[in-house]
Amino acid sequence: MTDRDLSDVSGQAFITIDTSSYNQGSGNWSGDYEFTKVNLGMELETVFNIDELKVGRFERQVGVDGTVPITDDNRNAIRDGSGNRQAYDSDIIINNFALGRVDNYNDAADAAYVPFLAKNPYIELAYKIENGEKRISGLRVGFEKAQGDLSGDIISLTGKVEGEIRGDAAIVYNQNCSGPLSSFDCFTLSLAQGTEIYTQVDLVDGETGNGADSLGVSYLKRASWFGVPNGRNFDSDERGLIAALVPALTRADDCEVTGTPGCFRTSIYESIYIGDKDASFEDGSASGVFISMQTESVPWEDLSGVPGTDRVLTDQGAYLNIARYQSGNETKYPLYLTLEEATNGTPRVATCVGRIKGC
Repeated sequence: MTDRDLSDVSGQAFITIDTSSYNQGSGNWSGDYEFTKVNLGMELETVFNIDELKVGRFERQVGVDGTVPITDDNRNAIRDGSGNRQAYDSDIIINNFALGRVDNYNDAADAAYVPFLAKNPYIELAYKIENGEKRISGLRVGFEKAQGDLSGDIISLTGKVEGEIRGDAAIVYNQNCSGPLSSFDCFTLSLAQGTEIYTQVDLVDGETGNGADSLGVSYLKRASWFGVPNGRNFDSDERGLIAALVPALTRADDCEVTGTPGCFRTSIYESIYIGDKDASFEDGSASGVFISMQTESVPWEDLSGVPGTDRVLTDQGAYLNIARYQSGNETKYPLYLTLEEATNGTPRVATCVGRIKGC
């Protein structure tokens, strides 16, 4: 091409590399860090299955740094022969993991792949600098935006998985009360029927019902329960005396909300939808989703856009981040559940042609 021809051509690199540094941390995250982020300027559409996703396999001690015990269905901790509470052997364990789904999966001719969508994936390396030496301390893989079905038999999770549940107060009343006169709370809840209530749900310690805040840590490690942490209550945006009483009537304690179970095994949520399923990708995709591995504490940049956030503080091991994000002037959750879904779980969508799972 001639110089004149070249002057008429413009383009943008498919891959860009950003570098940054951070030294404002404290405690385990103090010191000098450098980051190299490789941005892959692409939009992904994928449907894939993995038999077993297991990340961060090493020994952890229950009760240390937010590590919680394995429990049975009655929330009793599983103990070894010496009476010590046991933790799962890996930070993240998801069997039959899949992204995307297959509609009409029983009809090969009409089966339709509905892909998991992601925009601008990236790979980032973290370095810790001490005494003039630089060492790799972490690696994360994430997306600028993501939307779609995530499926699996969720055994163990480490990190932040935040969601919101909403529904009619009548559901709490019907599950807990034999009639309006059975207790004062039931009487008040009977009057609140028809009032929409909501709250945030997180990973919790199945043995105690405590969330990360109650344990004084940033996040739980090897959790297998999800729900309303102790001390949190439901709220309502509606007006009136009854709606104003909702927070006082629905405070969670020991995995119960007004006598109704408030914590549930992660394994009952066989498919969850990341983002807003009723909105377009641009309007309904979640920001800040990533998975990472650290050999020591790393303060990753928080890409959720939520005002007041700066860093995601991670410890040694694996970390999954599916947390709140900012969309315009609104802070949204990457996961929304109805009260029925929170209580009963969500069935798995098909991720293979001819079968639900196990391609």
